[in-house]
Amino acid sequence: MYRKGTGFLAGTAALIALAGCGASGLPQRPSASPSSADRPSASAGASSGSFATAARSVRPATVAQLTSGRWSALPRAPIAPRDDASVVWTGRELLVWGGQSGSDGSKLHADGAAYNPRTGRWRTLPAAPLSPRTGQAAAWTGTEMIIWGGYDRVTASSLQVTASGAAYDPVTNRWKLLPRAPLSPRAQAIAVWTGSALLLLGGQPAVLTDTVRGYRDGASFSPALNRWQHIAPPVPPDGHPLTWNTAVMAGRQLLAWSEWETSARTGPSSGSSAGGVDMFTYDPGTGRWRLVPAASGMLPDAEVVLPAGRLVVVRGITYNCGLCPGPFVPEATDLYDPARNTWARLPADPLGGDDLVSAWTGAALISLDAGGEYGNVRPGDASAYDVATRRWSRLPAAPFGCDTQQSAAWTGRELLLYCPRPPTGRGAGHDGLAFTASRRSASAGDGRR
Repeated sequence: MYRKGTGFLAGTAALIALAGCGASGLPQRPSASPSSADRPSASAGASSGSFATAARSVRPATVAQLTSGRWSALPRAPIAPRDDASVVWTGRELLVWGGQSGSDGSKLHADGAAYNPRTGRWRTLPAAPLSPRTGQAAAWTGTEMIIWGGYDRVTASSLQVTASGAAYDPVTNRWKLLPRAPLSPRAQAIAVWTGSALLLLGGQPAVLTDTVRGYRDGASFSPALNRWQHIAPPVPPDGHPLTWNTAVMAGRQLLAWSEWETSARTGPSSGSSAGGVDMFTYDPGTGRWRLVPAASGMLPDAEVVLPAGRLVVVRGITYNCGLCPGPFVPEATDLYDPARNTWARLPADPLGGDDLVSAWTGAALISLDAGGEYGNVRPGDASAYDVATRRWSRLPAAPFGCDTQQSAAWTGRELLLYCPRPPTGRGAGHDGLAFTASRRSASAGDGRR
């Protein structure tokens, strides 16, 4: 999955106990001695953007297990707090690299750290052969974290983008540079791992203009061949502009969403605008694009897309009219079936918010309000949706909000969320949250609603 500035997980549940309290009075992750068993999983993953994950076949966590789960705070990472870091789940560790900090975001970072939930400890990553950057694409290949592109200079008056990339292997603890990609320098490119190749799609130049809002083309990189191949863009329908917004692997094909908006003058001092979304499939084997016919119930806005078995979870608002003003509208959630091209709307999330952090456990959809306030909903409030019963349940609230655009990693044991530690409050001194499901095996529908 990809959302600009975010990304996603895969995997499902096993369980560990929480123990101890820190100086803040919050539950802490237990520490254990590291072992050779903590090496990354070699299984391939599929995801994109600033969050990438390993795909693993393990037992799902039910809503009943989630409603009895517990939160804990991650310890302080050995790197400076930052926003927009690349976050990768390897199957063993949560890797955090790059990003920006400072009041104006001009402090860029080229360092990183790895968190092992089994030991409850962070370690520092070796120096990368890359310039400090933010807005880079990231993906986990099953054995390596790939970083590519991004802004490598940010000032109040200018931006600079790069086309360099590198791969990090957690087992050897080494980086290596990638060959030059057949793409112009860019930031905010979508990155998706297919199982054998990295796909990059779209992105933004250093300077946006009325005619250049983003790039339309892409490229694929094969780690086995150490070779890039250019991907030409598809032709959008009805003269719509092509603006890549999000993408996800669904089986053997890529699903990619392009959000478009148009405006027209209707009078000397009036105008109209329209907008929507076009969805395409891309076959990495043949290199061919196909426009997916618009279907009844299709969300006209796609902010988050998560693989969920044969289905795809799609979250976004229920209208898209370009640059139109309007009242706040909570996100809606659909289940999309790529094989049938059908959409099914889920009941309204009790959090009723926007930009919710989302994660799929294999049996349930988790929502977390990381930083917003909507009515009686506060930062740290959480919920879970049971696909079998078509019901939402409220989960225990996190001890503090995690004001971040990062998505969460479902590790197969727990939910992990990296966020820069706040300077004050209960979250001070912590660089993230963990939520562990209980060991109970009661029916999935007995959670609190």
